[in-house]
Order: sequence, then C-alpha cells, then structure tokens
Amino acid sequence: MNLLVIGDVHGCYHTLKQLVEEHWDVENELLIQLGDMVNKGSHSIECIKYWQQLQAEHGDYVVMLRGNHEQQFVKDNLEHPRDLENALLQRDALAQGMKVKSLRKWFTHLPLGWENDDILVTHAGVAKNGINPFSAENKTGVLYNKGPLKCLKKLQVKGHSIVAGDKPVFVPRENAWYIDTGAWTKKYLSAIRLSPKGEMLKAVRVKIHPEDKRK
Repeated sequence: MNLLVIGDVHGCYHTLKQLVEEHWDVENELLIQLGDMVNKGSHSIECIKYWQQLQAEHGDYVVMLRGNHEQQFVKDNLEHPRDLENALLQRDALAQGMKVKSLRKWFTHLPLGWENDDILVTHAGVAKNGINPFSAENKTGVLYNKGPLKCLKKLQVKGHSIVAGDKPVFVPRENAWYIDTGAWTKKYLSAIRLSPKGEMLKAVRVKIHPEDKRK
C-alpha cells in the first residue's frame, strides 16, 4: 500500500480538508500527518475533529504523529498555561465543546514515528549527532531537531523546518524528504506520495485556502 504523507498543517483546516479530499486514494493509500496539526493558524480544533473523524471512519489507515506543538500542550499546566499558544488552543477547545483533558490525552497517545522496512516518518527527523532521538524530552530528538539528519538506510520524511522554494525538497546526503512548506505563513500545504519501498511517486502542493488566511 502506498503512503500519502502530509506536512505541518498548523490549523489550516480548510486546506487540509481540500488536500485530503482531492489527493488521498482512500482504497490504496495509508494517510499520515507528521505532527504540528495545531497552533499558528486559526482552525486547530477543526483540524483535530476532522482527523479524528477520518480515524473513526478509516481506522489504522489514518495516522497522526506527534509534533513539538502537540508535545508542548501535553507538558503545559492546564490550569495556568505558560504558553500563549496553549492557552488559545485550550480556549478554542472549550468553545467548541472539546474537553481539554481529553485533548491532552489524545496528544499524549500520538506516536513519535511511523516506519516500515524502508521508510521512517517523524516530525523533525533523526539528527546526525543525536542521542536517544525518540525521547520526547530530547531537544535534538524527533520532535525538536533543527540540525542535519543522519543518513539512514531507510528514507526519512520530516517536517518542522520550512523549506525554501515552497515545495518538498529531497536531500540526497541525508536520504530524506523535507515537506514543511509553511502552511501557517499562508503559502502552501504539501504532501508526498511514496511507494512502500520509499519510491517517490508524486509531490502534492495545495495553495492555502482563503478561509485559512483569515484571523
């Protein structure tokens, strides 16, 4: 089964929905979002509800990974959020009838990666000189890494760092695809379609929907 891997969404619900409806081959593809579904954009809770609906309808064929923004919500104080983005996310959840503790629990159970024999998908990638990359507290781990990636035998797919040129970029020396095209900056939301062996089949780029450009 092929994979369709979507980059950082950051609250761009209308664009996410458009990308999924226009480009996901439901019968033949696993759908993966690699984290940072929330914050920065205006429709984080709508994104979460939409993804949960997809998971309810399609089960294990729909996967969401944890990004650093989901992690920072997990670690913050629910009674007195230290981070403004977390406070706004909490406010929006309550306004839309979502229990904050349930949202936090859902984030907590999101995996840090998805992999098969030939592909590894994470939010920020396995760092070249990193130690314990799958520790959620590690600032050079797969949630937070901003440095070069280790060249693995497996193809890596990551987001987190906005690429130049507004389209997914392959870095041969790292054997890695970078697919964050800055949705929250009102540019594009991108995804890549891969074969199970990691062969690049198609890059998908959707211009940010007008509704996602509104504050």
